[in-house]
Amino acid sequence: MKTSSMRIPILASTLSLLALCILFGTANAGESKLIRYTLANGLNVIVKKDTSRKVAAIQIWVNVGSADEDQSTRGISHLIEHMAFKGTKKRGAGKIAKEIEALGGSTNAYTSWDRTVFLVTVPADKVIQGLDILTDAVLDPLISPEELEREKKVVLEEILEGEERPERKAFKLLFETAYTKSPYKFPVIGYKETVSSFSRDDIMAFRKQWYVPQNMFLIIVGDVNPESLVGEIEKMTRSLRPSTFVQKRRPVEPPQEQPRYAILRDANSRETRLNVAFHIPPTKSVQTNALDLAADILGARDSSRLVQALKKQKQLVHSISAYAVTPRDPGLFVVSATLDSENLEAAIRGIMEEIQKLGEEPPAQEELQRAKTHIESSHLYGRQTVGGIARTLGTYESDRGDAEFADVYLKLNTAVTEGQVSSVVRRYLRPPNATVTVLMPEKASPDFRVEQVSKVIDAYTADKTLYSKEPSGEKTVTHTLQNGTRVVLVPDSSNPVVSFRIACLGGKRYETEKTNGIMNFTAQMLDKGTKSLNEVEIARKIEAMGARMSTFAGYDSVGLDATFLRRNVEEGLKLLAEIYTSPSFPQDKLDRERKLILNRIKTAPDRPIQFALKALNETVYSHHPYRLYKEGSLEAVNRFTRKDLVETHRKYFVPSNTVITAVGSMNVKQVMNTLTELFGELPPGKVSAPNIALEESPKHVRENTITLPRAKAHLAIGFHGATLDNEDRYALDVLNSIFSGMGGRLFRELRDKESLAYTVTSFSRVGKDPGVFGFYIGTDRSNADRALSGLIREIERIRQAEVTDEELSRAVNNVIGRHKIALQTPWSRAESIALNHLYGLGYDYDPKYIEQISQVTAKQVREVALKYLDPERAAIVKILPEEKG
Repeated sequence: MKTSSMRIPILASTLSLLALCILFGTANAGESKLIRYTLANGLNVIVKKDTSRKVAAIQIWVNVGSADEDQSTRGISHLIEHMAFKGTKKRGAGKIAKEIEALGGSTNAYTSWDRTVFLVTVPADKVIQGLDILTDAVLDPLISPEELEREKKVVLEEILEGEERPERKAFKLLFETAYTKSPYKFPVIGYKETVSSFSRDDIMAFRKQWYVPQNMFLIIVGDVNPESLVGEIEKMTRSLRPSTFVQKRRPVEPPQEQPRYAILRDANSRETRLNVAFHIPPTKSVQTNALDLAADILGARDSSRLVQALKKQKQLVHSISAYAVTPRDPGLFVVSATLDSENLEAAIRGIMEEIQKLGEEPPAQEELQRAKTHIESSHLYGRQTVGGIARTLGTYESDRGDAEFADVYLKLNTAVTEGQVSSVVRRYLRPPNATVTVLMPEKASPDFRVEQVSKVIDAYTADKTLYSKEPSGEKTVTHTLQNGTRVVLVPDSSNPVVSFRIACLGGKRYETEKTNGIMNFTAQMLDKGTKSLNEVEIARKIEAMGARMSTFAGYDSVGLDATFLRRNVEEGLKLLAEIYTSPSFPQDKLDRERKLILNRIKTAPDRPIQFALKALNETVYSHHPYRLYKEGSLEAVNRFTRKDLVETHRKYFVPSNTVITAVGSMNVKQVMNTLTELFGELPPGKVSAPNIALEESPKHVRENTITLPRAKAHLAIGFHGATLDNEDRYALDVLNSIFSGMGGRLFRELRDKESLAYTVTSFSRVGKDPGVFGFYIGTDRSNADRALSGLIREIERIRQAEVTDEELSRAVNNVIGRHKIALQTPWSRAESIALNHLYGLGYDYDPKYIEQISQVTAKQVREVALKYLDPERAAIVKILPEEKG
């Protein structure tokens, strides 16, 4: 590595050695260049200056995870992650989250097999404060025995939550079956028995062994001055002492000689989950790129082979995907599918046939190029936030010791040949190396046996350059086309991508019981064919451009969105215009999508939090269309005809009802000309808003109790909320911040102090008509009454007295900071601008929103609490486990 010729000022005599250690990753340490240096204690620091966003991500990475634990310490890494924000000598329990949120920032952490990562994102001008809080939390946690016991209960709740979620159970079943020696076979979260047993001494001993500077590094990405941070980082990490750290060797997984199988029946599941996996090399392998491309070709995109063959043509599965898990040690190539149990054998056979075809015959050059473009675009889209950039740098630094390897990976990606893809398929994706696991509903296909799986497997035999930024001095441009289409273009040259959103008034608010789900169904069919393109041709065009495209239908809107690489904007807009103006709603695709929608409706209880909120909507509202389920009802969806969808599209997808926004690296004049050409000649159309009778809040408590085969209870409380244009929405958002978040009252009181839940939160949803202010908590059945009483107690407490100035300031800063952080990507900004403009708030509403939030007072917070949160008029939902008889 070359050292920089830039002069490095010596900040103090104690920093002389540090200054000599500074190494720059490039010859120029200017903007957007990666800077590395090593502290005297051995801690590596990586800083990337990025002035395109006024946000900074600070992350501490520790190279220890569940794969480094032994039989007696399973889950201790994850528990240590939980304890990092539970107090230090400088900051008591609950103070860390409060201080971060008061800065307008957010904090999080995660644990994997190979690492534990602690993250803070703050406005860039608060980077020193954020750094002080994060280093204090991670390097000097108090680990009080009382907090430890409380947090152990929270983790046990998290374990319990995982046991009732089918997708987690299926994932756990796969890895404990595929691995025999590797610690990857054990769940990262650990087990009830081990987590319950950990003491403070256990925690401190583990930290002493692993939390040492030689096994950690610090990353900062954002609009910061790297040189000015040197002294601050050295001061804040002085508690770290050099150590004679030696990486412990992990057990090595032996080669797999025979296929492995496992079938598990689950009372919580309503659809079957299939995983077919193969052992592959670790991330450092020279085969990684070819394996990633094989996964992309098989099942990462809408036109991938497995999706086309098994989902769209044969309709054997509800969903299917392929991906390569390449951690530090040897990983797995996985094909995952959800399906009906009666299709299991046919689906497994179909998977193996497609794998065999790819191994026997290399992909066409065009197909491989689409996969390369998709992987390239995924990497670029991942760099749209400072947190995403930091995570990419950290992952490669942790796994390969080279934070800048992402660009090398993309260059290697372009060099992979068709023959290399087939070669890795033949080498690794073969029967002796296969593991097949199935998670089935308890009563589905009662005669199905593992021998049926093994019979199928045994029968199978298988022998462009990244571009530089183009600064632009262009400013936001707004224009209304002659037919009424409103257009907003916002140039942003920080990343070579452009995001578009086409939004129309619609959504659930425009539905009735009879038409429930029509908006979602119509949106879902938009990209299934046009007058000149079929579904496969659309998917191939999208993938060839490295684009991302999706459709949506919400409470008040319906439409589509897309993100394109800068070089493909004009071609992408032509495709967007065709999908918007002339979807063909082909009958065969309509029948297929209907089955998928009906399956999602039937399996709604498998998604417990979403199901609880669905039930809450149905309880808060007695007749307003906001009470309807977005996917629709079984009766309505079964009844819809092609004519119904065509008529819905004809009625709502018209220029006078449409807003088009774009955010990203574009030539504004050229894009406006293209939009005018593609959309400007359409007839304006006219949409009449529905005549909806507004509801008054309930006069008394409405209670809805549902029993399901669940491992835990899910409770929700809801009240009528505010409208989009109601001034109360700002105080309600601040009130929500006081309740929610790791520094909020619900987390502190019900999770930290009482250990009642892993997940507890509140939310405020506004709409064209009054929305919902709600609360949710998931807890053990035995704690359900306490949890519900705890929520009501906190509601009563907020109504009884004004919040303190400190709590108000934290909440206000948190709302503002999170709003800014949420708008980092072009996609999120295009969405926000489009919906704000569509709803009459104005394309420039975001800064106005921030200004209004900053003016909220404690008095206003209490006033909205008294006005909206009346426990005597609450909607209460209880989803309780069925009693075992």
